[in-house]
Amino acid sequence: MPPYRKRRQISDLINGTLPDDALAAIFARLPDTADVVRCAATCTRWRRAVATRAASLSHSLPPPGRFLPQLAVGLFHLEKHGPTARTRTAPGAPQPRFLAMASGRRLLGCQRTCIGSLFRGVDDGGAIFDFSRPVASRNGRLVLELQRESRADGGVTLCVCNPMTGDVVVLPVLEGVDKPADYGCALLAGDDLRPRRCTTNFFHLLLVVYNSRRHGFTALRCFSSATGRWGAETRSPVPASANELRHIGPAAVLHGAAFWPLDHGVLGVRPAAGDDLQAAVVHLLPYEWPHYWPEKRLLGVSPDNRLFFINFGHLGIDYTLIANITYFDIRGDDIRTGRQPTYYEINGDDIRTGRIQGSPFKETIRMPQIKMPCRDTTLKLRWAGEKSGMVLFTLGESSGHSGTFALSLRERTVEKLAHGEGHEWGSFVGFEMNWATYLATIAANGTN
Repeated sequence: MPPYRKRRQISDLINGTLPDDALAAIFARLPDTADVVRCAATCTRWRRAVATRAASLSHSLPPPGRFLPQLAVGLFHLEKHGPTARTRTAPGAPQPRFLAMASGRRLLGCQRTCIGSLFRGVDDGGAIFDFSRPVASRNGRLVLELQRESRADGGVTLCVCNPMTGDVVVLPVLEGVDKPADYGCALLAGDDLRPRRCTTNFFHLLLVVYNSRRHGFTALRCFSSATGRWGAETRSPVPASANELRHIGPAAVLHGAAFWPLDHGVLGVRPAAGDDLQAAVVHLLPYEWPHYWPEKRLLGVSPDNRLFFINFGHLGIDYTLIANITYFDIRGDDIRTGRQPTYYEINGDDIRTGRIQGSPFKETIRMPQIKMPCRDTTLKLRWAGEKSGMVLFTLGESSGHSGTFALSLRERTVEKLAHGEGHEWGSFVGFEMNWATYLATIAANGTN
């Protein structure tokens, strides 16, 4: 029998006899996500097997070892900084706006919309999102602070949702002395924890840091989806000022620990178990020198699982925009050993090549298409995608490049997402798909 007929006969045999569970088990043993994508493109039945079992496949497959820019879907924002107590009771019920990137436009079929239109299955037609504001986003989940006109001065109600699937979970309200003022928020899934926990929960832990109204110290608190409740308030051994919490940036999560950038270092918190933070490991990873400008700094995680600090600067007489990436030195999973390398450890630099040579701790990316008329101060670093490697930032009018931009750390290219908009936007967070949603969507659409 000719070889091509034999291969076709084997393929027909597999398609005709193996159940979807068996096919998915075979796909789970493939060495790379790209192989699963190619299998999904082979035929309708294989595509269905990948799409319907995307969640289990995403847990079985190894990390791709590189950034995947196509995971970035878009960003959520408010038109102005806010909301304030006055705007919460104003007519019109504003909702966060969504601006799609290339992947989002292809998958969702829109470029701009309000968040409620992405949740058509919600009972009240999306009114739950009136006056809400985005506060965090990672791993295919978006965290919103919900507000109601009748509860403008009430407690803090957080909501975890997935705009790609329509899932919504509303957490118990924090009110009275339990209500935080300004706070940082981090979302952890079962895959983030050490050891990894295979769980079917929508998410595992929601961790917040804030200054306690009751006791007057910097506090930590955790919501566990396993128990469905908030744990007790725990004092943080690392204090954060009211100004730091008012301008706290998005958290990065690595090996089961959440990290927030502060003025003098990075606050790292590793929960021990459940919603009890008494045994949590809390440590301040020091900078080489202070960074007092919260809108000029971000944290991220590299494909080889290294925590990095990113800030932007200028190069040369034409003020070419550059991104400086510094990797933290952390021994194993012990965040107490974490630190930013010293100036003398970062050596052999040649910025003209676009990468600092001879140092495993730092690299530089040039953006030659963005040249400033002067040393501009309107730059705001907004969000960094852990899986996509997309860094979102905005520039004001005085920069000569007013708008919203996305820097791809993998491709080292810049895309302009919105012209003349973004500098005044508040509560700005990006959104990227998790592995399960990515596999399900590419299988359903038959594309990568």
